[in-house]
Amino acid sequence: MDQLEDIPSPRLPQELIDHIIDHLYDDPLALANCARVCQAWLPTSRLHLFAKVSLKATSPHNGPAVPQDRCKRLHALLARSPQIIPHIKELEICEGSPLHHTYPNVQSSTTWVTTERTLTALFKMLSHVQRFDFSSTSIFHWSTLSPTFITALCILFSLPSLTYVRLHSWVFPDFASLTMLLSHCQNLKAVALSSTTINSDSGSELGHAAVPEDRDDLHAQTPLEVLTLDYVNFAYLEYWLLGHRPLVDIRTLRELRVAHFLDPHIINRLLHALGGSLERFHFKPGCWSVYPFDLSVNTGLRRLRLTLEDDPTTAAMDWAMTMLSSITESNAVLERVEIEFYADPKKMTGWRDLDSLFMQPQFGSLKRVEMGLFAIPTHADFIAVKEEMSGLGSREIARWYQLGKNRNARAANLRQ
Repeated sequence: MDQLEDIPSPRLPQELIDHIIDHLYDDPLALANCARVCQAWLPTSRLHLFAKVSLKATSPHNGPAVPQDRCKRLHALLARSPQIIPHIKELEICEGSPLHHTYPNVQSSTTWVTTERTLTALFKMLSHVQRFDFSSTSIFHWSTLSPTFITALCILFSLPSLTYVRLHSWVFPDFASLTMLLSHCQNLKAVALSSTTINSDSGSELGHAAVPEDRDDLHAQTPLEVLTLDYVNFAYLEYWLLGHRPLVDIRTLRELRVAHFLDPHIINRLLHALGGSLERFHFKPGCWSVYPFDLSVNTGLRRLRLTLEDDPTTAAMDWAMTMLSSITESNAVLERVEIEFYADPKKMTGWRDLDSLFMQPQFGSLKRVEMGLFAIPTHADFIAVKEEMSGLGSREIARWYQLGKNRNARAANLRQ
């Protein structure tokens, strides 16, 4: 028996341990348990456990929480164990309580971001953040932020590691405020503005909007690769992106997402400026009248996604036909088209015309077509659409699927 007890237990190779734990990357509870097993399991467990930090009232992984308490605990932990700091690659902050908050026993916080002092300390402490998402469940005004908070935020934005920024439900008093904030970024590759308003400078003209004096030349900027403008009211967008001395380098922008922007003319100019660099375009026109965009200039376009609403109903098909008709044989690398029709298919006409368009030579490079319909697959209207588009169906590259089951689901989907 003594000889058996002296035999050491077999040890797994570290590479195998790391590979096993990698599969638990989205299971915080399992990762926390793994971190407690032994020293060999700790580094990889910690790597995934702290990769994304979410400071908001509810979290998909951590359930209900009071964000300011979570912020304090995180700050205290990082002060005790600074070796964790490099593992934090993504920081998500939400001011207020989400609309779906369903935990009556958990405190509902509305103003914690500007009152919790450890948050600004975290901004200065974190050194390896790559993705930063700052949202609010109600309007969040830049003008209410203290100089101390803005300074700390700018320190975070100046991190060389930061490549993605998303701001949701913000209001900037002027163009200069947003420009000043983003000017601190060194390697920014993706910007997403959602439900955000940039007001006009009081009494100033477009060509004289304030610009930071220490702003480097265009050639010193990191070219932006992804731009999202969802429900954005931006008076100076044209000047920001397309001016004589643009403040953002979009020459190699690969992905553009636009939803409910106020001026189609500016978006059309942007598409022309992007030319062959644009690879993915997601467009939600909202209440716009049909506008004749010319996608033939975007010769590098590989993926086109249209989200079309039912107000007015007839516009959904008009938009689809107009956008697809602008595709020519110059779009030789187009591989994927996705169209979401948030409209009653029974009230729509033109399915055969749409089918005929997809059979034209300029769409010969397509490998996949996704058609979302506002009806269940067994409904007669859904089946009728597939029958009217039998030509596309015969190419065996199409998939028809059901969209949201109610208007609330649709509205939530449109803002994702």
